Amino acid sequence: MKRRTALQASLGVVAALALAACGGGQSNSTGGAGSANLTIALSSAPNSLDPAQIAVGPFLNYMDPAYATLLTRKADGTLGAGLADKWGYVGKGNTKFELHLRKGVTFADGTPITATHVVDSFKYFVKGSGPGGAWFRPLTFATPDSSTVVVSSPTPNPDMGALFTPAFVGGAIIGPEGLKNPKKLASATFGAGPYVYSPQQSVSGDHYVYTPNKNYFDKSAIHFKKITVRVMPNVNSQVQALKSGQIDLMYATPDVAPTIKGTKSLTTLKKPTTWAGLFLLDREGTVVKGLGDERVRQALNFAIDRTAITKAVYGRYGTPVSQPAMPGYDGYSPAAEKMYRYDPAEAKKLLKAAGYGNGLTIPVNYGSFDPSTTKMVQAVQDQLAKVGVTLKLRAATNFGAWINDVVSRKYAATVLSPGSGGDSNFYAQQAGFTKTGIMNVFGVTDPDFDAAYTRLAESNPKSSGTAAKELSEVIVRNALALPVSGTDTIVLYNTKLHGVVFPKGGSQLVSNTTWTTR
Repeated sequence: MKRRTALQASLGVVAALALAACGGGQSNSTGGAGSANLTIALSSAPNSLDPAQIAVGPFLNYMDPAYATLLTRKADGTLGAGLADKWGYVGKGNTKFELHLRKGVTFADGTPITATHVVDSFKYFVKGSGPGGAWFRPLTFATPDSSTVVVSSPTPNPDMGALFTPAFVGGAIIGPEGLKNPKKLASATFGAGPYVYSPQQSVSGDHYVYTPNKNYFDKSAIHFKKITVRVMPNVNSQVQALKSGQIDLMYATPDVAPTIKGTKSLTTLKKPTTWAGLFLLDREGTVVKGLGDERVRQALNFAIDRTAITKAVYGRYGTPVSQPAMPGYDGYSPAAEKMYRYDPAEAKKLLKAAGYGNGLTIPVNYGSFDPSTTKMVQAVQDQLAKVGVTLKLRAATNFGAWINDVVSRKYAATVLSPGSGGDSNFYAQQAGFTKTGIMNVFGVTDPDFDAAYTRLAESNPKSSGTAAKELSEVIVRNALALPVSGTDTIVLYNTKLHGVVFPKGGSQLVSNTTWTTR
């Protein structure tokens, strides 16, 4: 039961990533870009406004206005100040990290923020079901004084500062009034952000309105009179609302993104952010004995024409990849990308050498609720059939059904919608390949992976880039997965908006509170 609950929590990440390819909005905005208002469209309402429960990805648009984080992520990819203005590791070994609160910061209700408030928020956060909680649970916290927080990890972590940025949510500090009655956190905000949620102007499930926080420490950083996040499931309706100026920004799908071509007031921003392919869960051969043989897993990788599949499924919004890391991200390795050419003959040779010259059958579950996933896995099925490998597909029509199939351990591989990416290779590969990773439902271990992961965890800034690439190379060399395509997050927005960017090496837009208008 605990395993199922943990996996369901992690599904918040998966859902958010899937939603990155979808939009949302409503047709009556309070003003388009160029006015003092900002209106963002999303395809789904938030599961909660509580930082300890909310999913990530585009859902952060619901949280960013009202909850300032301890640290931020700047456009160049480096860490920036937030509620904390000084930070860094203490000593060697990547196990102790210190944060110093800036002077004069308060919650929206005017209560001064202290180190104790920060730790209280952390302790509440780790009890939640949100996807970021898993990273905070092993940590311990100390408060040497009222403005200093020391965070200690039982194991090395080369990128601990990232935990306090919006992407991991836990750095969004919740005020004491919210912690007194956590039930209120689902529909009200108790943060220290530049805006506050206005329930009077909002309708749950339809639109969420945020107005300026009169107690925010930097009034010059409040760029809008109002931020509205509207819910519109139909992506085609979103496009029409964007063209008419009723909304300012949306997340698009590959089929609708080209429809704004020729509209001078609109522009497209896209970036490969996640990988789609097969998670080879059963790498020790519990369900399918053959998958315990590295040669069989390598054969699967040689049998796939990634270029053809990517073009057919994702078109211009996809990139063929042979590794679970995207070009331009921490851990992407050109050497790993060259390990598997499309070579069905080599695939057959390896299968025969492993004793599977007559083929084998692999049960695979996937989410049919994502059309692109369905197309991709069916294309992989067709190509593997040509080398004698049969994928026995099980379609799940919703996330809950997909979870139930994964935790049943009846399926040797699964397909996410899309597969997980990640800004840092240390975090990106933990879920699928470490022994306790939430996606490692069979508890598989690989000595080469473990050694490479430890080297990355203990690395310093000078060596971390090399260590991150070496980790990807181990995953690819040992064929621990079957990546097929890197998929783009597509953002359509009014050109009057400034600062709408993906940070260098990052998969999520910088906070909507940093955007401005011309």
